Amino acid sequence: MNGHEDPQPDRTFPRSGDWFRRAIRGIPVPVTRTTRLALVASIVSAACLVGAGVLVVAAPHTASAEDRPVATAAASRVERKADLPRPSTPDQVVSGALDTPALADAVPFAYAGDSITARPDSWLHQLEGDDRLHAVGGYAHSGYRADQVLAEIGPVPQARVLVVEVGTNDVNQAVPLDRTIANVDAIVRKVGAERVLVVAGPPSDWTWSRWGADRRSGQIVLTDALHADADSHGWAFVDPFRALRAADGAYRPGTSPDGIHPTAEANRSVAAAMATAIERTAS
Repeated sequence: MNGHEDPQPDRTFPRSGDWFRRAIRGIPVPVTRTTRLALVASIVSAACLVGAGVLVVAAPHTASAEDRPVATAAASRVERKADLPRPSTPDQVVSGALDTPALADAVPFAYAGDSITARPDSWLHQLEGDDRLHAVGGYAHSGYRADQVLAEIGPVPQARVLVVEVGTNDVNQAVPLDRTIANVDAIVRKVGAERVLVVAGPPSDWTWSRWGADRRSGQIVLTDALHADADSHGWAFVDPFRALRAADGAYRPGTSPDGIHPTAEANRSVAAAMATAIERTAS
């Protein structure tokens, strides 16, 4: 989808002398001299009109005062999209326990996530140096929906806390919300952790997707549904993106490289909020 119409094809006209001679040759021979002169005069007049740009098909359009606001809005929409790199989903996967330093009384936790969890600079990887926490199992895959994470994750009964960070790709792919929540509940049952921490949807600078979804407003709706689901089951809930989210649901300037994921620097605040929430959920 683009915000502008396809440009009109370029039109070229022959040189006036060539065009005039071809037009003269095209007049049938058996006509009277008077008729011939009248036809020649008509052709000359038409040539003058073409040269003056009177013909609508050839004359360039100049935007009127009424056109300009529409043209400006369209240009700004295209420019806004051009500011953002096209979304891409590298095949980033994290699975199983992470071999990181941990204290004897470190909180054992499991994770279920998408790229927000699986990316190299994610909150999960930034917590690898926190010896108060120990990821003992789980599954996260960039670009995966909740049902796809459900299909891959296994039981982690030794985890005191399961962190569930899924749903953003469901929003992107216009998956019905009730199906996403059902898959979140299924992930919790399958992992079998003692306690559960549900994570809010992240901000989004994108208001469209190739599946026809409004990603930004969809994340807000998802977050509300996740919070309500957590409350209904007695699970904990955390929104670690508060410091990154603008009032309209977009990322604050400078906190996302692509309008979908936090920067490595922004993930430090996400990781700090996650660490606090995991410890609180475990206690």
